[in-house]
Amino acid sequence: MKMRRTTATLLVLVSATAFGAEGARSSPSASAPPAGTKYVSERYGYEMVLRGKYTMIQALFQWDGAFPFGDSGKVDLILDPKDRKFIVAAKPVSRSMSLSHWEAFVVGVKRQACDRLRDFRSTSLGGVPAREFVNRCPGYDVITLAALHRSRGYLLEYVSPTNFSAATDHRTYEAGRRAFRFTQT
Repeated sequence: MKMRRTTATLLVLVSATAFGAEGARSSPSASAPPAGTKYVSERYGYEMVLRGKYTMIQALFQWDGAFPFGDSGKVDLILDPKDRKFIVAAKPVSRSMSLSHWEAFVVGVKRQACDRLRDFRSTSLGGVPAREFVNRCPGYDVITLAALHRSRGYLLEYVSPTNFSAATDHRTYEAGRRAFRFTQT
């Protein structure tokens, strides 16, 4: 009888301890780093921490400023099983390049295969000023961002099949944009 009480008491203590530990993990503190997986690109000098199941395919070659097709080998792809993806690329630019000129370049690149460019707004990426707009490419809704950092022009895109809602796309994009950090020194 005493053995059963001891076993039952141990089970209650183990359960309470496990629950308490689980509760501690699921209630993040203000100083805790963001939960998720860190994706790092040495080629383009950034990292992103994303929640969910993503796979990163890193660029094999330097981006030349052509349309950022995911299969070009010149852009980083961070994609999920539902064909939603972040595309990131950068190319050297002159130190005198302004954000408005870089944005105009990115708009020209996007117009090669996409339409309905709209909702232009100022934002930031990794602590630097950026410009963002929404566009539609065949089969995909896209949020495109242009930024300059250390003599590089950056392109960040969130590409999502058109069957996902704009609100869902915006939430996922914003989480990725906020989790983006430049790593090049």
